[in-house]
Amino acid sequence: MSLAKPMSRLDFDAEYGRTYRKTIQNSVPGHGTLLEIAAAAIGNTFPAAKRVLVAGPGPGDELPPLLRACPDAEFVVLEPSTQMLQICTETLQRHEGYERCKLVQKTLDEAVLSGLLQRDFDAVICHNVLHLMASALQDQMIRSLVEQLLPGGVLLVSSYSESADPLICETIFSVASQRLLDRGLPSEMVDKFLTTRNTAVFSLDAERLKLILMELNCQNPIQLYQALFARLWITKKSRDD
Repeated sequence: MSLAKPMSRLDFDAEYGRTYRKTIQNSVPGHGTLLEIAAAAIGNTFPAAKRVLVAGPGPGDELPPLLRACPDAEFVVLEPSTQMLQICTETLQRHEGYERCKLVQKTLDEAVLSGLLQRDFDAVICHNVLHLMASALQDQMIRSLVEQLLPGGVLLVSSYSESADPLICETIFSVASQRLLDRGLPSEMVDKFLTTRNTAVFSLDAERLKLILMELNCQNPIQLYQALFARLWITKKSRDD
């Protein structure tokens, strides 16, 4: 089994991690709406889920709505950053479903190699992690996420994902830059966001995602949400796997 590990130069255990909750709201337009739709999707497709895996939740903002959406599920939460895991724990401690969560400071590959994961999850959720690695590692992680699903299980993935059409990209970059300026970010900060492309943040190719998932006996992924370059997909692993 080939497993992926994030290669981003963003340091979640330093100042970037301390301000990440605000940063993600700037960099992912409609971040709260994306998480809301993801929770609704799990609640709609698999409300009776018993085991849910969440990979890389950062501060854990997606977890309270997921706990409400899957009231009978036990959650395994993987977060490799010490600082992010602490913030995530604090987020969960304010929620009544906290006792249903097992928080583990590991990457996905570390958790698999340690024997923690047994490929027995009804749902797997991974928000804004795949774009922290280059395309080859993205492919490996997608495969690893699917491998943890039971037949009939649901996968939800969100990521930064550019269009394959350069003219569309140019327009969206222009609008995205104006949005950040309108939110009060200094122009040098806006330029910094744009220069992180393919150095700290890597686009997830939607067509490649589809091909990999279908090779792994999953349904054609459905895009549930897009705001500028932020996208959310859902797919289901076939029962005859």
